[in-house]
Amino acid sequence: MKLTLNVYDEKGKVKKICEAQTVDLEFGTVRSLMKVLNVDKMDDSTELLSSVYGAWEQVTGVLNRCFPDMEPEDWEHVKVKELLPVVLNILKASFTEILSIPKDPKN
Repeated sequence: MKLTLNVYDEKGKVKKICEAQTVDLEFGTVRSLMKVLNVDKMDDSTELLSSVYGAWEQVTGVLNRCFPDMEPEDWEHVKVKELLPVVLNILKASFTEILSIPKDPKN
């Protein structure tokens, strides 16, 4: 999955584009995200924004792994309307990967 985040300057112009080509998170990271984000209300933007705000350090810790070119100050200059879909896509990709694990008990 290809994810992109734009970092804006004070005038609202894109000053940096950061890409994450793949998202391969460990189970502990997914578990941590599930604890801090209310997964049951992922379709509610207000709830998701509130969850992201309340767990900003944990969320940016995961996002920093996905977007290694982002500097700590860059997160202050990402638009919410671009950030929330990225967070959702990371969660969905993680869930999809988990669900694709073979269920055959022999494996």
